[in-house]
Amino acid sequence: MSQHIPVPQAEKFDAKKGVLVKNVCSVAAVVGLIGSAVTYFANPELFAHVWLFGFMYFFTLLCGCFFWNCVHHATDSEWSVVIRRQIENMTSLLCYIWIFFIPVALCAGILYTWYNASPETDASLAGTKGLYLNKPFFWGRAVFFFGALGVLSYILRTRSMAQDHDGAASHTFMMRKAAILGLPALAICQTFSGIDWLKALNHHWFSTMWGVYLFAGAVGSSAALIILHMTWLKKLGYLKIVNEEHYHLIGKFLLAFTVFWAYIGFSQYMLITYANLDEETIYFRVRNTGSWNYLSLLLVGGRFFFMFVLLLFQRTKKSNLINFCAVWILAMQFLDIFLIVIPEWSPVGFSFRAAIASIFPWLGIGGCLGLLSLRHIGQGYVFPTKDPRLAESLKFSN
Repeated sequence: MSQHIPVPQAEKFDAKKGVLVKNVCSVAAVVGLIGSAVTYFANPELFAHVWLFGFMYFFTLLCGCFFWNCVHHATDSEWSVVIRRQIENMTSLLCYIWIFFIPVALCAGILYTWYNASPETDASLAGTKGLYLNKPFFWGRAVFFFGALGVLSYILRTRSMAQDHDGAASHTFMMRKAAILGLPALAICQTFSGIDWLKALNHHWFSTMWGVYLFAGAVGSSAALIILHMTWLKKLGYLKIVNEEHYHLIGKFLLAFTVFWAYIGFSQYMLITYANLDEETIYFRVRNTGSWNYLSLLLVGGRFFFMFVLLLFQRTKKSNLINFCAVWILAMQFLDIFLIVIPEWSPVGFSFRAAIASIFPWLGIGGCLGLLSLRHIGQGYVFPTKDPRLAESLKFSN
């Protein structure tokens, strides 16, 4: 059946068409990095928290893209072949994300109270927690996280691009092996990086569902990023082979992870409040009181109830409304990470100062990653041209 489908012409990205985005990213990077530097000299503690917020926002997005890349190969998926190259391009940014972790590393003593504590000054570090929260192990884990995700994402992209030239099936098998290894690697890296860099902002707090909660938000928001990336390329005249059926399916995944995020978030909240233990409820006591509570309610209503109703309709997923949903979910991910990090700096209530300051690292890191992404798009074809499942992807129907 596949031989009756015409082979699409390979598409190479013209850098001239990306000039506008390149200029926007360049301005964002300059403004963001300068603003972050000013924040550092004005208030190092605030800088440490807002930079961590910006870093974790993009780190979670890239981890989500890594998940979609691995799932594609591990399940021998056909529908996603036409968009896989752009997922690979975004995933490969994990090779550079460690650069933006450097300010977090330099501010570790400011961010984490355990970092300069000892069992003599903090009794909670006397037991098994002290075996985990110590400097050598902390830095060793960080190196492992960046190394594992960076190497695997590099293998997946380079093998995929090599297949465009020789069409060898060996690349498919190698990518499948890397992806099957990548899924448990991602589970370990995202879970423990979330514990190390976010939950350890208050190392007295406990939650057994923290890693899954971060995973749900990362995968859902990365699906939104993929949708917007596809739409941008299509508006430039590329990815003509991507149709509303592909949008429809990724929109269904968007709905699925909207529900999954709400399920995990509610389960975490219910179990902690039901047990009513001081070392567990401290997280929600801060975020569910005062002005922080309004933002928490906005997150629940905006990310779940509003999106759930809108994404239920098939027409939403097959029209331009899906792009609005994608932008909204990325905004909710912004709010989610903001509510995780910033209340640790300002537990008494919402801070406009922190809200404004958080925009600078978000712009700076996002602008730099955007420039790197444009560079990657131009290095190969816009979609895999000799993948053995390309024909099936072209005729995909829900």
